[in-house]
Amino acid sequence: MIALEVEVPFANFRKSFARSYAETYELPPPATVYGMLLSLVGEWRRRRHLGARLAVGLLSQPKLATSLRKRSRYKYGVANKQSKLGNAPEYMEVLCGVKFLLWLDSSLESEKPTLEERAAEALDKPESIERSGVVCLGLSDDLVNRIARWNPSPGQPVDWVVVDSKGQSELPVWVDHVGSAATRWRRYSREPGTSELAPDQAWTTILGPEEL
Repeated sequence: MIALEVEVPFANFRKSFARSYAETYELPPPATVYGMLLSLVGEWRRRRHLGARLAVGLLSQPKLATSLRKRSRYKYGVANKQSKLGNAPEYMEVLCGVKFLLWLDSSLESEKPTLEERAAEALDKPESIERSGVVCLGLSDDLVNRIARWNPSPGQPVDWVVVDSKGQSELPVWVDHVGSAATRWRRYSREPGTSELAPDQAWTTILGPEEL
């Protein structure tokens, strides 16, 4: 296993059914965190590391802000509509000051090198990684400010994101980017704690939609 500390100045974990008002999940969705790790190691194939296990422990209480952006309704092939009707305001919720502890375990992965091994290499030898763009957490402008090996601070509060059938947050664990038929969710809650070791209920295994 490997433990990472992740800092993101601002992020929007857009809710799956949000439209003109882009609400955000308050907890980092497992699918989004997995995507960040793929970005870190320069992997394009989402199924390459199925079987990886993740556990997220929150190290901060992000502030929630709302920003106003311009949204483009018509992008390609309808220039006349775009110039007259295309631009519309869009309100977006933004989490400011996101910081969390991320445990990664690849003991269930079948292919080598594992995501855990590749993440360690990306941290130790960043010059060896080929990627397109920068490492993001969710949207392409939600840049990761820092990702490093976890340096424990005794007694530091860690609120774990735990699987909870009665939890208030229904987070995506696999996202269908073409439509929504294959998107899968699971309920989670935030459990206050101080241990840097992830409890059993905090682990989520990344699987394809047919296995969830």
